[in-house]
Amino acid sequence: MISTSIWAYFHILLFVFWLGTDVGVFTTAVFLKDPKQSYETRLTLMRLLSKIDILPRLCFALILPVGAQLTRGLEIYPITDAMLAATWVIGLGWSLFIYVLMRNEGKPLGNTLSRIQIVFEAVMGLLFIGIGGRALADGTPDLPGWYAAKILLYGCIFLIAILMHVLFKPFEQPFMEIGTQGSTPEREAIITRTINRALVAVLGLYATIAIIAFLGTVKPF
Repeated sequence: MISTSIWAYFHILLFVFWLGTDVGVFTTAVFLKDPKQSYETRLTLMRLLSKIDILPRLCFALILPVGAQLTRGLEIYPITDAMLAATWVIGLGWSLFIYVLMRNEGKPLGNTLSRIQIVFEAVMGLLFIGIGGRALADGTPDLPGWYAAKILLYGCIFLIAILMHVLFKPFEQPFMEIGTQGSTPEREAIITRTINRALVAVLGLYATIAIIAFLGTVKPF
């Protein structure tokens, strides 16, 4: 039996790798919009960004079952064996889904999986926002305020992930056109605008993660 302190350690590690690797994605995206870089260099950066991006996604998925284990160990909420098993099935299945999606990016299967991912993230996001919001509003389920707020914000991360996907989508076509037809001010303007908007959403993600970490550490209410 793994002790609660070990689950807390894993929980911290997931936060560290989630935020740390996502900063790498952020930095790579900043260089990606630089028109002074050759297309070959930018293509390499794009591939690097895609590979790095799998790590924060996996941390996002695995923090669900690890968080459930920690919740049970700390007796914050009486999580049953069935509930715990469900979080592991979702977390591990989601991790496998992410890996398959990343391996098939740009292919018909990848496009289909990407649409499925958006639906999944929307459902999960609304579910956790609903649970956390109701717990804060009327105490159902009976959770500490700080923990209910964490659940609500965790749900918000799903919606931020969808927003990031939507904002980054217009990048693809002009970037491919630069590779085949060359750079133009119009194409570069779309790329810069698209990345800048996506990076604003990324900063929102960082702020949300930071607040979640603060709530879990300080437990202010």
